Amino acid sequence: MTASIHAEKTPITASFRVAQLAATAISLMVAGCILTGFQFASLQQSLTDDLNVQASLVADNVAASMMFLDQRAAAQTLDLLQPPPYLLSVTVYDLEDKVFAEFHRPGATTSDATHLALRREGVDSSLTRIAVVRPVAYRREELGRVVVVASTSRVGIGLLRYVGLFAMATLGALSAAALVMAKTRARVEKAEARMDYLAHTDPVTELGNRRVVYDTIAARMETRADTRGDPRQSAGARFALLLIDLDNFKAVNDTAGHSVGDALLRKVGQVLRHVVRPGDVVGRIGGDEFAVVASPIADVAEALAIAERITAALGRPFHVDGQEVFARASVGLSLYPDDAQNQSDLVSNADIALYDAKSLGKNTFVAFKREMTVATQRRVAMERDLRKAIDRGELDVYYQPQFDCATGVLVGAEALVRWCHPEKGFIAPAEFIPVAEECGLISHIGLWVLGRACRDATRWPGKDTAPLTVAVNVSARQLRDPAFIDRVSEVLHSSGLSPSQLELELTESLLMEDVDTAVAFMHAIRGLGIKLSIDDFGTGYSSLAYLQTFPINKLKIDQSFIRQLPSTHFTIANAIISLAHGFGLRVIAEGVESPEQLAWLQEAGCDVVQGYLFARPMDRVALQSIMTPVQSAA
Repeated sequence: MTASIHAEKTPITASFRVAQLAATAISLMVAGCILTGFQFASLQQSLTDDLNVQASLVADNVAASMMFLDQRAAAQTLDLLQPPPYLLSVTVYDLEDKVFAEFHRPGATTSDATHLALRREGVDSSLTRIAVVRPVAYRREELGRVVVVASTSRVGIGLLRYVGLFAMATLGALSAAALVMAKTRARVEKAEARMDYLAHTDPVTELGNRRVVYDTIAARMETRADTRGDPRQSAGARFALLLIDLDNFKAVNDTAGHSVGDALLRKVGQVLRHVVRPGDVVGRIGGDEFAVVASPIADVAEALAIAERITAALGRPFHVDGQEVFARASVGLSLYPDDAQNQSDLVSNADIALYDAKSLGKNTFVAFKREMTVATQRRVAMERDLRKAIDRGELDVYYQPQFDCATGVLVGAEALVRWCHPEKGFIAPAEFIPVAEECGLISHIGLWVLGRACRDATRWPGKDTAPLTVAVNVSARQLRDPAFIDRVSEVLHSSGLSPSQLELELTESLLMEDVDTAVAFMHAIRGLGIKLSIDDFGTGYSSLAYLQTFPINKLKIDQSFIRQLPSTHFTIANAIISLAHGFGLRVIAEGVESPEQLAWLQEAGCDVVQGYLFARPMDRVALQSIMTPVQSAA
């Protein structure tokens, strides 16, 4: 199980949630106090209104008795009252403030102070009692006053009921709020966890993504900075970054489909987890690119050992959806702080080492070295100059003449791109062609060479002899480009060159990278009437079964087999010539530089030769100058 680093989160603690609930409770309490005060005033006002009604009824009923000073009748009137439970007493006073008649609920008393205070109409209240005074009058003549006293227990009971109901409602609201908050928090935490997962995890392999790798590097560098004062701990803070790039993943995607490609990526991720150490971090940082942050690392040898285990594990076939698929990978690594002092340089150096590993033939591993930076800078500068060269028209097409091996008659020429730098002079194709392939310029350059060669070939003599052919190399990018065939057809149409005069050369190794695509391409080209030849034959390890399926016209023997003729390699060269003739193909030998080589090839039955023995690559003017004499001599 590999370690991983995720962004730290600050969880909402239980105390914070309690504080939220406490704030809610305080808000409800404040609201409750306000509402309780309002309810108290409302209940008291209601009681006062009832007492006013009672006092008015008594005043109306005892008015006649007071007019005739009939206390007995007034007393009887009071006795006939059916007072509510909260009514304590009813007292009728005459104009001299003497008691004219009165009613007292058993056990209830009224203080003289209350009566003395109520000499005039009004209301007097306390915590336990409330009194109301109403005048007794007959035909607008005042006869006395009625004092009605009641208990405030009705108000208290009503208020207690209200407070109890509000308390229950408050508890219910707090419980509901707590439940909603808990559920909301759970959803938020789940969403945050999901977002954190998506932000740090590659969805295909479930490895850490680019962010995790870079965060890990930053954390390791901080650890190194913190331990810089302690030599022992600082030495243990060294770590390595390994960049892993699958060598033929695009071919898997193109031939088996993206579902198989994704399944292969998952298996690669599982293998990487298994082969690295428990404390190392594995991540997917690109389409087919992975990274390993190995920490701690004692030295470069330990990092190379990890890289070796990775390439060995990925070099074995994978079984995906019933298919046997090969991943294979190139690994580039750099060490911190040995090779870099910051994250950007560390990643850049590992990428430089990865590029070097791929240039060595892939399926290997390389540790960064300082001199690689110089080569990379030179490559970047060359790419920049090459882009300018295309815009400025510094590229030119040279031609390597091809001759009939038996008669020495000129039969065609191979088109070769040349670059004359305004300051550096001629730059070898072996230097700038790989750069053009890497940065994607090779398709543009190849199409330009094709157009130029076709236009030049239309000016070559051939009225009285067989038309001369022009051979143009096809790059890997052009072979995989679905629109390339249409562009070839457009070039032939615009230039006016006969398709039979054009010959496209494909390297054997290029064909073997993706046989099905190559065969489909070759059939489409042959359908246009264009010739095909396999260049560098003998170096790509193609089988005879494949050779029978290729719709080609010629085999071109690689110069590595011609160079040692006739002393060595004659067996291989003779076998290739016999094999080609057996399949009805013509044979071209390139790199012929001595009469002995030519003599042997003539004896072996080779059809066409080219090399410095006859002519070096030349521009179109020089080529045309040798055509007329050669053709007339024929």
